[in-house]
Amino acid sequence: MVVDLIVSAAALVFALVFGLASIYYGSQFSGFALECGAGPYTGVQCNGTVLGIATYGLLIVTVLAFCIALGMTIVRIIQKRFTFFWPVGALVLMIAAFYFFTWLASQTAPTA
Repeated sequence: MVVDLIVSAAALVFALVFGLASIYYGSQFSGFALECGAGPYTGVQCNGTVLGIATYGLLIVTVLAFCIALGMTIVRIIQKRFTFFWPVGALVLMIAAFYFFTWLASQTAPTA
């Protein structure tokens, strides 16, 4: 049980750090929308709506995943059950969301 708590705490700390870095990175997508104008771009057209979806989607998924993992870890500690899979699952979800929303933003951002 002690190893489970140590792994859970370490995963929660790593998820918090990754989540903060991910939110900071995702906030950069909103800066791309400022460059969207009426002029044509090479490649895919700049789409501010999709960039907004990528920004807010990454923010929402990251915050919800961490909060649910933290809450369920506390509940499982009170129930005296294994807790490690909640923070690890949240971390996997955060990483998947990071790559998905980064890919989504890269499809619509204007090329230099």
